[in-house]
Amino acid sequence: MSLPDPLQSRAVLIGVSGYEHLTPLPAVSNNLTAIEELLLAPDLCGMPAGHVTVVHNPCDIRDLVHPVREAVEEARDMLLVYYAGHGLVDPTGEGLLLSTASSERHHTYLSVNYGYIRSQLEVSPARRIIVILDCCFSGRALNYMRPEDAPAIQLADAAELSGVYLMAASSENQPAESGETYTAFSGEFIRLVREGIPGASNLLSLDTLFDHIKIALGDVGRQTPQRREKDSGGALPIFRNRAYGKSTGPIEEERFGAPVNVSVGRLFADRRKLYDAAVHRQLRAGICGTAKRGGAESIVISGGYKDDEDYGDVIFYTGHGGRDPNTGVQVEDQEVTDSGNAALVQSMTTGMPVRVIRGAGGSEEFSPATGYSYDGLYGVTDYWTKVGVDGYKILQFRLEKYNEFPAQISALRPNSGRWARIADGIYADRVLVSELRSLYEYSCQICSAVLELPGGSRLAAVIHIKELQDPHRGPDVLANMLCLCLNHMELFRLGAVIIRDDFTVVDQVSREEVGQLTIRHSIGLEYLKYHRDRHAL
Repeated sequence: MSLPDPLQSRAVLIGVSGYEHLTPLPAVSNNLTAIEELLLAPDLCGMPAGHVTVVHNPCDIRDLVHPVREAVEEARDMLLVYYAGHGLVDPTGEGLLLSTASSERHHTYLSVNYGYIRSQLEVSPARRIIVILDCCFSGRALNYMRPEDAPAIQLADAAELSGVYLMAASSENQPAESGETYTAFSGEFIRLVREGIPGASNLLSLDTLFDHIKIALGDVGRQTPQRREKDSGGALPIFRNRAYGKSTGPIEEERFGAPVNVSVGRLFADRRKLYDAAVHRQLRAGICGTAKRGGAESIVISGGYKDDEDYGDVIFYTGHGGRDPNTGVQVEDQEVTDSGNAALVQSMTTGMPVRVIRGAGGSEEFSPATGYSYDGLYGVTDYWTKVGVDGYKILQFRLEKYNEFPAQISALRPNSGRWARIADGIYADRVLVSELRSLYEYSCQICSAVLELPGGSRLAAVIHIKELQDPHRGPDVLANMLCLCLNHMELFRLGAVIIRDDFTVVDQVSREEVGQLTIRHSIGLEYLKYHRDRHAL
């Protein structure tokens, strides 16, 4: 597949940053400038300047609609319509309204009904049509929305149209945090296109961009964006990938463990400072991380959930969800499928460390008087469900503080939470374990079984072929490791199964061949021979 023909394509970028009657959204102006630059850049999309129309602070309906009509008439390959600003909903809850600079909340006729934009797109001869809506909904607008739907879902449902690829994002208040350059969704879009995506193909498709934006927003507690497509093909490319051919790098090493240049006990004035120091990469949510990326990176315990129990080195941490944000009262059951809860379950299976941050609202004995304190690395050792004090089912996770590592190990390996203690003076790298599990998608190399846990997490064991401890002293490298189910891990560890040099798996009890080992990484034959010799019968 090829990029859109720049000469046959059109883009209309609409943004409202200044309002006469609504809250200003200053970051929207930066969105428009940056996205225009990306579309014009010769190494990304290469559209001619005259084919990209920027509409900043349209004063009325005509200023917003006319550029879209003109682009619809001219585009033959790609038609891109982008809008950032306040989204409004009429009192019936039926229509999606795009605000102009003169829009008023109670006078909906001053805003553009998206239904009209849809009617224009329906008659466009363009081969691929893309709509990006980055809307901020006020609290009053949310009152008219169905309570069972998130704003982004309703935004996407309202804007959906056959033949159109739609990305939609929403927030309940301002879509950008104070001091941020771009709105949340558009900022991730801009960053990914500008920097590229290591490990992706040389052309970035709509689906690739959306999937990475969704993960990035989830990691920092933003609302989940939505996409809709009918007969439009999310695989169609739109930009070249500036990071094509670059290594993705060790993600777990960057995300997990002790933060760089931050000592245990350091105080932070607010969540923004925690975020900037990469101690807790969430501005709102208390759990940072996802099951798909190896588990929770960090948690904040600050009295938000009344069922929390803090004993210093041991914490019973209440999971996420089901709480009224205004009163703090639990009004619904918690679910293990919640992304934050699933991440903590995954942390229990991977053994990756979790950074613990305490806030001033937490335990009087262990929490700071003001702000937040980074209190070290903990491991998730157990979880359970129970009925909380408000009468609803909650999840609780047991976190135990890691013991300090010997000084000589800490000096060599400063990110001590990354290392699992095997024996005195012997440590295994959890990053390698995570890498191997991901490579095999948590499936057993012998039987291909995948063990799934509640919430979508998976369970797999990683074993060293030649053990690390005395008297074996095998190396802690991928070539000396296998990804197995729990049954085959024990059978292999005890010599009930061995593996020949041709990777045939043999059952030493029945003396029969079990099958071929699944191989997706280089395995050292010398380690397999050592294992066979050790368990020769």
